[in-house]
Amino acid sequence: MKRLGFLALSLGISVLLNSCGHLDDVLQTIKEVEQTFAPDKRTAIFEVTAEKRGGEIVLKGETNLPNALKTLEANLLEKEISFINDINLLPDMEALDNQSWGIITVSVANIRVSPSNAAEMATQAILGTPVRLYKKNEREFYYYVQTPDRYLGWIDNNSVIPMNEETFQAWQQSERIIFLEDYGFVYDSPNEHSQRVSDIVAGNILEKTGKVGPYYEVKFPDGRKGFVSDTQAMDFNKWLKACQPTPENILETSYRFMGIPYLWGGTSTKMMDCSGFTKIVFFLNGLILPRDASQQVLEGTLLTEKVEDLSDVPPASLVFFGRHATDTSSWRVWHVGLWLGNGLMIHEDGPLKIESLNPNIEPFNKGRYETFYSARDFLNAIGEGNIIPICDHEWYNFKGK
Repeated sequence: MKRLGFLALSLGISVLLNSCGHLDDVLQTIKEVEQTFAPDKRTAIFEVTAEKRGGEIVLKGETNLPNALKTLEANLLEKEISFINDINLLPDMEALDNQSWGIITVSVANIRVSPSNAAEMATQAILGTPVRLYKKNEREFYYYVQTPDRYLGWIDNNSVIPMNEETFQAWQQSERIIFLEDYGFVYDSPNEHSQRVSDIVAGNILEKTGKVGPYYEVKFPDGRKGFVSDTQAMDFNKWLKACQPTPENILETSYRFMGIPYLWGGTSTKMMDCSGFTKIVFFLNGLILPRDASQQVLEGTLLTEKVEDLSDVPPASLVFFGRHATDTSSWRVWHVGLWLGNGLMIHEDGPLKIESLNPNIEPFNKGRYETFYSARDFLNAIGEGNIIPICDHEWYNFKGK
């Protein structure tokens, strides 16, 4: 009996050690899949882990990446590790009542890092922007959304209208207008002295339902109706075809915003941060850029990493600031500006201003000169990586199945 007891104890310890070893292997596999499919938490959801339940390994968490989930399962099966998959694949269609798409309904909507009005603002989305809905927080009335540049965050339910696939496709195929002035209003009658329905900023998109004299008749995603002057807006599809993201047009657009105040997370003509400025300038010329400076620096073509070589950099390139990797620290980029040429850049640094990176030209910014990271060409890389023409973005335009 003693020998049997010793054997049972030994087998128990062996099974326990084997299970623990498997759990460590599972956690390492999860980490490897995460590094491959979701290296940037700002643009991908892969909150996955594993635990032991009654001697079985259970995968838990959530992701919006079906291919990552399939790869994780395949890798574990290849290692002959048995598991129970309890991962929630987003969007959560049941909780969202099958409404996994949305359109921004206010001129500028704030998107936060957590579902609370007191939370830090991560970014913004403007009226008419299509977003993907993944889940919702019932108590705080917030949706977890992804914008066309793939940025993730929480938005309050007063700023977005949820849609099912059919309704969203109808919006994609509708006639729309895009507002092109820096700031203006939608009126309840075709008269600028009538009651205002809403404010409106450059880049806002509304459904066009008719024309009354010199006014477009428009409809908001939430059903409100109004009128916009045709001197301030343009048919959306005609605008897309007319967009010419040339260096001259990029610079002309950038000058419009001189003096606009700085706002952390801002991406509209009301207020903007440094990368929000470059985003809105390129957007108004038909292009979608990644949200943050540290994401934008991964796009385009590298021109130089030496501040002394900026004389060879063409206007309308982007210039980045930060620190390069060392043996003891990783690289980091924290600022971006638009290169004007002749030693000058325009950048949102509270407020938007023009400054020099040449010690012999005023106003010289010594701090930016000393933290120069790189200059990159975006206009010769349109359609590559995450420099996406709006006309090619399937969220704005129905591409069919």
